[in-house]
Amino acid sequence: MQRQKINKFDNLGIGLLVGFITPVIIFFAVYFIKESGISFSNYIGNLMYLQSLVKLGSLCVFANSAVFMGFIKLKYDKAARGVLAATIIYAFVVLISRAF
Repeated sequence: MQRQKINKFDNLGIGLLVGFITPVIIFFAVYFIKESGISFSNYIGNLMYLQSLVKLGSLCVFANSAVFMGFIKLKYDKAARGVLAATIIYAFVVLISRAF
C-alpha cells in the first residue's frame, strides 16, 4: 500500500478562506486600477446607483474558477471543495440580492 503525502494546504478551511478572499482582492484591484481618484464610499455609491455592484461582484467571483482549477491541478481536492463552497455561497448572496 502506498502512503499519500499529506499537504497542510489541502484542507477545506484553506479553500474557503481563499475562495472568500480572492473576489475581494479582485474587487479592490478594480477599484485601485480604475477609480482610485474617488473615495471608496463614493465608488460603492456610484456602483449602487448604476445598479452595477452585484454585476461587478459576480465578475469578481468568476476569478474563483481559476483558483479552483489551480487546486484541482495540484490535486488539492479538499481545498478545491472549499473554493467551490465559497463560490456557491457567493452565488446565493447574489441570488438573494437580485430577488430583493
